[in-house]
Amino acid sequence: MGIFSFTACTDLNEDPASLITTEQFYKTESDALAAVTAVYNAALNNGGLTMYNRLFHLAFEIMSDDAIAGLRVTNADVRTISVLAHSTTNDRVDELWKESYVAINRANIAIARIPGIEMDATLRTRLVNETKFLRGLLYFNLVRLWGDVPLILEENGSLSNEAIQVARTPKEDVYKQIIQDLTDAEALPSSFTGANAGRATGGAAKSILAKVYLTRQEWDKAAAKSLEVINGPYGYDLFENFADVFNVATKNGKEHIFSVQCKSNVNGQGNRLASSATPVGIPGVASAGTDEPHADVYKLFSDKDKRRDVTFFTSLVSPTTGKEITFPPRFFKYFDPAQIVNPTESAKNIPVIRFAEILLIYAEALNEGSGPTADAYAAVNRVRKRAGLDALSGLSKDGFREAVYLERRLELMFEFQRWFDLVRTKRMITALHAAGKTNAAEKHYLHPIPQREMDLNPKLLQNPGWE
Repeated sequence: MGIFSFTACTDLNEDPASLITTEQFYKTESDALAAVTAVYNAALNNGGLTMYNRLFHLAFEIMSDDAIAGLRVTNADVRTISVLAHSTTNDRVDELWKESYVAINRANIAIARIPGIEMDATLRTRLVNETKFLRGLLYFNLVRLWGDVPLILEENGSLSNEAIQVARTPKEDVYKQIIQDLTDAEALPSSFTGANAGRATGGAAKSILAKVYLTRQEWDKAAAKSLEVINGPYGYDLFENFADVFNVATKNGKEHIFSVQCKSNVNGQGNRLASSATPVGIPGVASAGTDEPHADVYKLFSDKDKRRDVTFFTSLVSPTTGKEITFPPRFFKYFDPAQIVNPTESAKNIPVIRFAEILLIYAEALNEGSGPTADAYAAVNRVRKRAGLDALSGLSKDGFREAVYLERRLELMFEFQRWFDLVRTKRMITALHAAGKTNAAEKHYLHPIPQREMDLNPKLLQNPGWE
């Protein structure tokens, strides 16, 4: 996985004499780089069900009206969360909470320790700000999923009850810290090249900050911050061809603001999301396909929408028989034809945020603040033009809002945006009931605090409806 590669340790017979303590480790520039790489790994992708590499899909995206658990899904926790019948003991929800705080603890250690290392001052500041970006992103995900969450900003190396039992912090205070971390990270370089490609940049910090403001309905700030990204020194633009957003040859290109870096056949760092696309029963193809698009989402795309056949595929040539086989639509964005037999080794990156979304944030924020202005139309129509669709015009404020909502759904499908969009716009229950997920209720606007965490930490209070 390039700069974020991670090698698993399989030998559990550790030699105590070889262990390195925190005090011994944070001494050199190499130590600082390794510490930040460890945060990237934990926050984004260290293989398996790590957050952006499949866990997000199983922990909340599958709850939306875009996806279902396919017939081959045997895991009860996945099947119940797909129909919003899960409980406080759901293992995907538990794992997401746990992995988030593991990554945050690594970030806190790096932020605390790196300033004391004798090293190049510019690099030292950059590494701290990269880590703040990641911590801000992690808390942004947490606060959107759970609301009030424990805000921990110090490294935790203690097993004392006082250290590990922390009450939930009001979400407004969590957001203040998110905004502070991302604001500090705006000072990051505008781009990286070579081995450093894929690291967090100042443009990435501004982009996530624009999304924070949009989520908080601070429309003027969201519009202003997204415009800084659009007009900034970053060189962002749309690819002319939508397929290039997900081509291996064009990774970390002009549209990619921040992405999870994946490589094929490298220490399990392939994109595991690709496995959900694999149709089953095709000779020579790994039978990994389990998660399916909701039956209605393929129909949302018009025949002339160029995004449809990049988002889905409905046929495949068997590598053993050479015959084309057709099947119901499957998600395709992350499927790597070069890894047809082993789809979990897809080398396609996973977008966290890309330029098309910034244009849609800008359009939505302008409309909510002042109605459908010329600049709002120009932004959304750039996205539609690339998709091969006609330009929007003559809409009311409400009509423009609904058009942008739909554009986000079509453009960003299977990129972990739909659930957050349904929640922030208060349309979750209506949309899910329309999709046949009639268990959706008010309590599902927030995830349950995992029961394991409640048992370990009596200071935690459960979210309403999950008691």
